Amino acid sequence: MSKKIYRLAIVGAGITGLVTAWKLQKFGVEVDLFERKAEPGGAIKTVKDGDWQVEYGPNTLLLKDRMVAEFITELGLNGEKKTANPEASKRFIVKNGELQPLPSTLKSAVKTPLFSMSGKLRVLVEPFISKSSNPDQTVADFVERRLGTEMLDYAINPFVAGIYANRPEYLSLRHAFPVMDDLEQEYGSLIWGSIAGAKKRKERGRIERELISFEKGMQQLPRTIADQLNRVYLNHEIRSVQKKDGKWEVESSLGKFGTYDHVIINTPIYKLNKDLISATDEELKTLNKVTYPPLSVMLLGFKKEDIEHELDGFGFLVPEIENRKILGALFSSTLFEGRAPKGMHLLTVFVGGGRQPQLAEKDSEELLTIVMEELGELIGLSGEPQFKDHIYWPQSIPGYHTGYDEILDTIKNIEERNEGITLAGNFRNGISVPDCIKNGLKLADDLAGNVSY
Repeated sequence: MSKKIYRLAIVGAGITGLVTAWKLQKFGVEVDLFERKAEPGGAIKTVKDGDWQVEYGPNTLLLKDRMVAEFITELGLNGEKKTANPEASKRFIVKNGELQPLPSTLKSAVKTPLFSMSGKLRVLVEPFISKSSNPDQTVADFVERRLGTEMLDYAINPFVAGIYANRPEYLSLRHAFPVMDDLEQEYGSLIWGSIAGAKKRKERGRIERELISFEKGMQQLPRTIADQLNRVYLNHEIRSVQKKDGKWEVESSLGKFGTYDHVIINTPIYKLNKDLISATDEELKTLNKVTYPPLSVMLLGFKKEDIEHELDGFGFLVPEIENRKILGALFSSTLFEGRAPKGMHLLTVFVGGGRQPQLAEKDSEELLTIVMEELGELIGLSGEPQFKDHIYWPQSIPGYHTGYDEILDTIKNIEERNEGITLAGNFRNGISVPDCIKNGLKLADDLAGNVSY
């Protein structure tokens, strides 16, 4: 039986670490949370500049699980919650240089120019396609086999770029989109599974979907969590985690701390090294197989009269087959009020990722030239930016590649060999903010099962 945990350290104040600390503190565990930056939140960062409010990382949080919704309520954030503009339900895909709305009803699906008649009829064959014999198929292989090439090119390819900043050929279906894999395995069809599995998903805690942010932006979430914690050590870069006499000690750039019964290391997988964990060279080599593609985010504000398109939606995604230099854009000021001054539009544009990593690395001026040209052609932009900012993520989002079981098995082996160490982060069990919240709550529950109250 695992040892009881009375005192615990968490390295990294990303959302998973914050949520875990918050829940463990409620269980009576003494928690020290260390963060190398000057503020909590990891990739979640909101910047206010006059009447402009921009997001450097995640822009929204999709509430669809009761567990996450109840957590937001417990934090006391319901009054600060901002629900996305109803227009945000409209999503656009670029085809032949024009923004086409994704169909949202059966009637619009029949009429949409996004797919040819043969492409639409091909989808109807999906329930009769047999299961794959490959237990670790790529997202691309799965979609092309079940739904056809057009659906891969003009739906799933841009969808994957929007979520993972990556290509469907690079990702494992079972790890990146486990729900789709489960539908095929359990029901033999995405269409039948979506219909038949609705009741089961509701029983598992699914609620009516709500796309939200907060009054002060997404970073209000991690800041609120941090404010409710007893001990958060900012500007502490952890140099080593060592076990002495059955307990753990943590050394940061500002001193030594401990002892602890348990340490959670909540850092990106590429930051793991022998100072933090007891791992072999081969294990570290295996972990480094996880790729984080580079991504640039351009935040641009324009006068409304300088844009022909109404920007009446969530934003648009660009399929790879369109041969453009941006992955897509969010209509940020349409999504939520208070993101831009009156009479202005705010756009969040994404460049690079696993599709064109070399473009993400360009400097701000080069990128601005590229983005302005693309926006001119796609949304009829004619004016100069009234606001501009650029954030570069050299390592953005972990790609759950085929063969990812090797990564998870290596992590498990390291944890078993280092009793009292847990590795946490968005390289396990999902990359989204809701996934990380659920992972943090579940991790706390697992650890607290051995706590004496």
